[in-house]
Amino acid sequence: MNITNEDLLNEVSQEQLVELSDLEGAAALNQAVIDDAVNDALSLIKSFIPMPANPTPLLKKIGVELTVYELRKKNELVSDNNKERFKEIEAYLSKMAKGSMPTTITEQDSGSKRSKSFAFKTSKRKLEKRV
Repeated sequence: MNITNEDLLNEVSQEQLVELSDLEGAAALNQAVIDDAVNDALSLIKSFIPMPANPTPLLKKIGVELTVYELRKKNELVSDNNKERFKEIEAYLSKMAKGSMPTTITEQDSGSKRSKSFAFKTSKRKLEKRV
């Protein structure tokens, strides 16, 4: 999974990304700081699950949100809302680790398969009055 600056810009504005990555006060985007935050976010994800080659949109969003969280943490700008969201993300990752949530996008067969959602076969009964 690869997290790009474009992915981050879908989460935060260009100005915020510059502010979060500029630890030295140069008023410019510091790609090294962003790359470090991406690596920290991916390491956290890898501590829960193996990194899939074709991640789900949710897992990709989690990676982006964790990267922004890491950038805020480096600037000591983590709020209580950010901490709550971090706990939610950890819960999602735990579910993915248990296998109750998918981590990869899988191609589904286009062949027609019969639904197995009904466990019993039912038939209509005709009620007749006996004389």
